[in-house]
Amino acid sequence: MDTRSGWSRFARVGVALSFGFMAGSLQALTRDAVGMRFQLGAWTVIAFLVGAALGWFYWDMAMRMNTDAEHSSPRARRRFISFTLLLFVGAFASYLYRLRFAPSSSSGEVAQGVVLAFLVVGGLAVLMWRIVRFLEGK
Repeated sequence: MDTRSGWSRFARVGVALSFGFMAGSLQALTRDAVGMRFQLGAWTVIAFLVGAALGWFYWDMAMRMNTDAEHSSPRARRRFISFTLLLFVGAFASYLYRLRFAPSSSSGEVAQGVVLAFLVVGGLAVLMWRIVRFLEGK
């Protein structure tokens, strides 16, 4: 096994697991009189599997665009960009969904923290992208 295929497999499984855990945790998060808690059940497993399948499909789509000329057409790129934007909106919506569990007295501060977190993660993503572009140019 070469290093590139090993890295691809590692990334694909990592993305699938992260999407699955995010979907499962969103489904399991409930509110009761004390605050929020996790309530695991069959729907949690189903949400995990759906999230993992979305992550697997996303990484598969990215790798096919990188290696297959047929899947790197302008139409395929637009579909990939649309799917990426949809996932970004979904990630942001998941943070907004969790805001409903914050006390109303501190929801403004929590919202500011969420926006700041998105800005920091976005900045790190741009930085990583620039580093990869620099290293690929060498």
